[in-house]
Amino acid sequence: MSSPDSSNSRMLSTVRELVGAEILVIDQDERVTKGITKLLSAASLHVTTVADPAAALDLLDKRFFSVVVVDLDTPTPNAGVQTTAAVKERSPTSMVVALTPRKSYADAVEAIRAGAMDVILKDPESVGYLRQRVIEAAGRSVDNREVNSVLADVRESHEEFLKRFMDAERRALDLSDRLAGRDPQKGSSGEMVRVLMVEPTEQLGAALRGSNPRGFEFETVPTGGQALDHCTSQRFQIVMVAEVLPDLPGSMVVRSIKTQNPEMVAIIFRPPPGGHVDIVESTRTIPVVEQLDDPAQLLGRLDELAEAFRAKSRERRYAQAFRERHYDFLRKYVELKSKIDRALTGE
Repeated sequence: MSSPDSSNSRMLSTVRELVGAEILVIDQDERVTKGITKLLSAASLHVTTVADPAAALDLLDKRFFSVVVVDLDTPTPNAGVQTTAAVKERSPTSMVVALTPRKSYADAVEAIRAGAMDVILKDPESVGYLRQRVIEAAGRSVDNREVNSVLADVRESHEEFLKRFMDAERRALDLSDRLAGRDPQKGSSGEMVRVLMVEPTEQLGAALRGSNPRGFEFETVPTGGQALDHCTSQRFQIVMVAEVLPDLPGSMVVRSIKTQNPEMVAIIFRPPPGGHVDIVESTRTIPVVEQLDDPAQLLGRLDELAEAFRAKSRERRYAQAFRERHYDFLRKYVELKSKIDRALTGE
């Protein structure tokens, strides 16, 4: 059992560590706020008092308070329970100490459930206890913020490590390809690039086929329904869909095809003159030809489109190889990241 002297020594050490810690007091009774300010300022804590809970919540958006002291009857009886919950939502690492003018077990339970660490009776005999609990709460808040800071650093380093690990695996896979006499950057560039044109007029498809670009094979269907059937039963590297189709909107066809074949290069276009060509990704659209007036404009970009597909294929191959080699590591990585995220959000 520790002696009173050792307990006082620990308290003084804690106070020294918390010099300047911010304390917010929400109470409409000016006499109470003046008394608490004098009490806590003597412990070198910086006290801010507010009579209006809404103004207090605005302050929490701008400044961090280690401890928030909430009167349960400000502005109306038991309204402090809702204030306590709002404080914890705005500032999860702030500690809340509730004050009550009456002895009520039900009120105390509500306040604790809302997030208060303690409920203290407004009584002259409770002054010393209030000072002690605020200092302890401030210490816990500082500790929590330090832990959260460390966890955030760990999460950042964790993600950076995974990125570097995967980059190293990519380089190792590329080296294996080179040792085997394969060019990892070209991948399957020797195979024919199959392009599905989805347009009712066959205007652009006919022009591209007529130019007979080396390494490309074109097939044309007039409707979105046929395009979906073809992409299900056959393998295409690139699909080009007209905006206007007789049965379905071109954008809907593109989304459906991307859902079925994420690695496929999906393109939506408006035929010339005055048309455009865009690659459609899950979160963005990338212009290929902003003003399409002649099919020759697209012909000059076919090699880039084929390389876009090969890049997607390489990334998919890298990811698949990494999952196969390091399945247990990835499972543990995801579990640990979930634990860190939960700890940081307080869930």
